[in-house]
Amino acid sequence: MKLAWGKIIALFLTATVGAVAPASAVTDREDWSSSYFMGQKLGFNHARVEVGPKSIRVNTQVFFRLEAGGAVQKTSITQETELTHDLQLIRFSLLQELMGKRQKIEGRVAGDQLIYEVTTRGFYKKKTLPFPPGTVPASTVWLNILERGLKVGRQGSFNLFIESFQTFAPMSYRVLRKEAFSFEGKQVETFVVQQEYAGFQTTLWVAPDGSVLREVSVQGFESRKEPEAKARDMGPHALSVSSFITLSLVEIDRPITNSFHQDRLKIEVSRLAQVDSVPQDHRQTVLKTVKTKQGTFTTTLVVQREVNRPARSALLPLQLAENPSLLEETSQIQSRHPMIRALMREVVASETDAWRAALKINHWVYQNMEKVLVDAFTALDALHDRKGECQSHTNLFTAIARAAGIPTKVVNGLVYSNEFKGFVYHAWPEVWVGEWRALDPTFGQDRVDATHIKLSEGNNEGALKLTEFIGIVGIKIIEK
Repeated sequence: MKLAWGKIIALFLTATVGAVAPASAVTDREDWSSSYFMGQKLGFNHARVEVGPKSIRVNTQVFFRLEAGGAVQKTSITQETELTHDLQLIRFSLLQELMGKRQKIEGRVAGDQLIYEVTTRGFYKKKTLPFPPGTVPASTVWLNILERGLKVGRQGSFNLFIESFQTFAPMSYRVLRKEAFSFEGKQVETFVVQQEYAGFQTTLWVAPDGSVLREVSVQGFESRKEPEAKARDMGPHALSVSSFITLSLVEIDRPITNSFHQDRLKIEVSRLAQVDSVPQDHRQTVLKTVKTKQGTFTTTLVVQREVNRPARSALLPLQLAENPSLLEETSQIQSRHPMIRALMREVVASETDAWRAALKINHWVYQNMEKVLVDAFTALDALHDRKGECQSHTNLFTAIARAAGIPTKVVNGLVYSNEFKGFVYHAWPEVWVGEWRALDPTFGQDRVDATHIKLSEGNNEGALKLTEFIGIVGIKIIEK
């Protein structure tokens, strides 16, 4: 039940890794910082700036280490970003490595378009995206803020391209005040800056030279500027993945007994950022949403257990005209890879009914994947390792189902945990078999129970949207 934590950690850590001096005074330099979660060492960040006659190069590294399933998982994200002297993106190259698995993303700007290539095990694709003038990469946006100058009361916004998520998001910032900050035994006069993007609201203490001395988020992440030796020193013990689950747990006032058989829940979800934060679908109905005095929103909704079977049969392969992407291959869902297609033919065999084929795939993934809290980038990684958490199960299910001609989407949200006695973040698939049906290959459920609360859809955009909920929202059970 560990959902895309690597992506969410990287999203926060990347936000300040390019924090260097203002553009008018950019010189060759290096900065190091340590990253923490709830006070425990998580990893380190490193940025090196090289100013050339034609461009500025920013080389960055994000490293973090977690313990899960008795093994230490190390993740490294290295990126080289080339900018014009007025800080507009020319190109970038990003490499993410996790326990021998690799994902590479390279992009370059051509006019008002971004041409980028994604390479993972068994997948390569070249894409083109509109890239409006003024769009800046998330990894170096801090340079753009400093270029505008720090002055109390100053505020602004940017359109970010978040490289690791391959998507765009608005960002806003505001200079709140000046404040004395203790750094290396000295008092430093800093600017206190608040910034927000992709669900992360962070507060930064910025030295006169533009270095970020400290950054904290409401989710419990923290970055501190430190010497290289101290930043690199990870200590003897890795932070446990279970710490993330426990600290992001959404507690409730009374437990749910036998949640796998829960047919209906009426709940309130509070401290939401937007009036429409919680989506509706065939299982989930929003009854009302009210704005609180604090400016957040509280939504009352009813969630139903998935029904037993579709009303009518649908034959393979299926098409979904309004969303053909749900049959497409992606860097995480390699549905056209020979190994995935061979497995699909083995599992589905001669079955032509879409719903019965989906059930076969669900049973196979549940029975053949070990349930452990370890990350994998892709469906193919999950198939090779035969173990993983909910995201791995869901990616593999989705790849096999799309290979069979079943339109399938990845759903992200919350589910009740009997172990933790609260709601934890989770992923599961939904299939189009003439109508939408939700299954859970991690739990082995052919129809998900009513504690599955959908918050977002999609691997990249869906994981990004989750950041507005994690560590913030509350749930109250009204009726069981």
